[in-house]
Amino acid sequence: MEGVSLLRRPSKPHPTFRPLAVAEVDPVAEHAVSIGFDVSAMPGFLDYEAGQYVTLRALVGGEDVRQSYSIWVPPSRARREGVIRVAAAAVQGGRMSPWLANEVRVGEVMGVLPPLGEFVLDDADGPRHHVGIVGGSGITPVLAIAAAALEQHPDSSVDLIVANRTRESTVLGREVSELADASGGRLRVEHVLSRERVDGVRHGRIDPLVVRSVLADVGGIEGADDWWLCGPEGLIADVEAWLGGEGVAADRIHRERFTSTGPVDPRKR
Repeated sequence: MEGVSLLRRPSKPHPTFRPLAVAEVDPVAEHAVSIGFDVSAMPGFLDYEAGQYVTLRALVGGEDVRQSYSIWVPPSRARREGVIRVAAAAVQGGRMSPWLANEVRVGEVMGVLPPLGEFVLDDADGPRHHVGIVGGSGITPVLAIAAAALEQHPDSSVDLIVANRTRESTVLGREVSELADASGGRLRVEHVLSRERVDGVRHGRIDPLVVRSVLADVGGIEGADDWWLCGPEGLIADVEAWLGGEGVAADRIHRERFTSTGPVDPRKR
């Protein structure tokens, strides 16, 4: 009888941090910045899916800190420009985000892991209607997903419902507006502010009435093919429970919650 080999197949190598210099630092909200890394010579960083994140590693106040941030530009733009961009909003008590938002400058070198994550846009053969419901910095992966979804098919469309405290605290607000302006009406954005009253802007919080109102002229809840939920855990849990009660299939609801340590898929706890 021939012997049975006890050797295991080589495991896939673990990703390693690569030293990358900050190429851009741009304000994208009050106490929030977009940080760009030139990865034009590193194809592994450009081969990502819309919605994924990178993990940053840096020495902050003498402490080795690691934290994940979602990429807010779609893969097509990153490959065209050779730059991946993440957005970081300073979180009170956070270990890395205040440093990123207030102190990081162009030329700073950080360790960066290649993109990871399963909160991603899948391939689609035909047009789809996507709905994003986000809070605060939860817009970052959903903005990349929205841009990529509009590229997938000329008849695809996206509705974004974006919750923030004030206009000044709206992360990537200008970038969202620019994408909407360039979409030819295929991206519609509804802002909801909880701590500022502005004419023509909803005040309060995202709830079923807001969602129904926004989608009333596009077939309602039933007219949406995919739902993208990202932000604080409470918002995600409430919207997901409501959608489930309305009969929306679980495989049509994609969600990722944001914490002080970065994006986390709530299904993996």
